[in-house]
Amino acid sequence: MVTHAVGMLGPYDDVWWWDHLTHTHSSSILAGIVYVASRRKGRNPGPRVIAAVVSLGLAWELVEYAIHATAKRLELEPILVTYGPKDTFLDIVFDLIGALLVLAFGDRVLGVHAANE
Repeated sequence: MVTHAVGMLGPYDDVWWWDHLTHTHSSSILAGIVYVASRRKGRNPGPRVIAAVVSLGLAWELVEYAIHATAKRLELEPILVTYGPKDTFLDIVFDLIGALLVLAFGDRVLGVHAANE
């Protein structure tokens, strides 16, 4: 979440890859939580992690668009900026990269936390 906050200070506009980094970070946090919860219940985390990341990623993109459109309609400076369909697509791609990293390294990195109790 720190990368999102720092991004608002300028890197979102100045560093071309910053948005990709923040989406990968935030989705890996969500994926890690879902991964651990699934493992503790003895379930396969793969489908649950992907479903959670894609669902919440798409929901976030819709909220971002709604906030931007509402601010524009009210002639206010939007707090969240949308950059179009290509950016939305890339946001979801990098959300998935974060999820796939958790799935690839989850047992090694989160194994102690994910142990079935």
